[in-house]
Amino acid sequence: MKRVLVFNFFAGVMERGIPLYARNLAECMRRVGIEAVELRCPAWLRRSPRPVRNVAFVLFEQIVAPAVGLLRGCSLVVYPYNSASIVDSLLGRAVLVVHDLIPNRRHNLAARYICVTQTVHRRVGRPVCAASEHTLTHLRRLAAFKRCSLALWLNPFYSFESALARRVEVVPRDTGAPPRVLLCSGLGRYKDYTGALRLFVRSAALSGAELRVMGFGDDAPLALRRVHRLPADVRQRITVLPRLTLKDLISEYAASDVVWVHSRKEGFGRSIVEGRLSGRPVVASNIGAFRKFAPFGVQLYGKDAFDAVVSRALAHEPTPTLSAGAYHAPLEAAVSQVVGSYSRGA
Repeated sequence: MKRVLVFNFFAGVMERGIPLYARNLAECMRRVGIEAVELRCPAWLRRSPRPVRNVAFVLFEQIVAPAVGLLRGCSLVVYPYNSASIVDSLLGRAVLVVHDLIPNRRHNLAARYICVTQTVHRRVGRPVCAASEHTLTHLRRLAAFKRCSLALWLNPFYSFESALARRVEVVPRDTGAPPRVLLCSGLGRYKDYTGALRLFVRSAALSGAELRVMGFGDDAPLALRRVHRLPADVRQRITVLPRLTLKDLISEYAASDVVWVHSRKEGFGRSIVEGRLSGRPVVASNIGAFRKFAPFGVQLYGKDAFDAVVSRALAHEPTPTLSAGAYHAPLEAAVSQVVGSYSRGA
């Protein structure tokens, strides 16, 4: 059995995003007969200040991960955080996963670190896997990635699918209650949380509606600061949720009348898929990464069409038309191919 190290440093620090992707990727490997070893942030580091964790991330990625991979007899190391170990890239033992190119456009230290490690990885022609079709399309257009073999490692939903099958049916809400909207947002200017709040305040279709905000986790107090700037009658209708367990997340989806995913730029759109797997109507920004979901009952809105789209979603609850298997089957095939060819030195 092939053994692969999956570098998942922020598992235990964050529940969503790349840590969730990496955990599900490890599960995918186990399902296709690959022994996946996850390297996670030590428990004693998880509550340390963010700058300390970020420095530790770099040290673990550049030094600890290559060493652990060699000591554990792993044929390769998967780096799913948009960056990779320079040592493993030079040794031909690294697979880089790119979720989107948004970090590459920034000018902070983290972005420069990502760009440096990606440059080394690209120049020696190591494999690069995109986490979405949208990102893969962009990578294929860039001359910088011409030396790399590109593959598609789609976002998997193993843990969500398993928890969804075990969920307890939610008690139906009072039909006379105001609509409940679940806004999936988070930190970062491209999430445009302020813009989403502005839409909610101005929306006639959501007048009187209850808004529940997920995605901020331990940074929920930051999201609350912006809510406190709103008029009192709006503030009392908004709840910013803390970090959610998977069980609680599924309950939030099930209890919502509409799942709302607002963003300026994304590589994929995990909350869209989760909302549809839960059988809920989903409305989302009309951006490139989200347009492919339109055939699956997702309603997209532009700058001036928000109210009309939300009204349609509230009036017509679609039946589930999306299956997790649509993501798992091609992912399992792609993982088997990349790991198999890589371990043979291809």
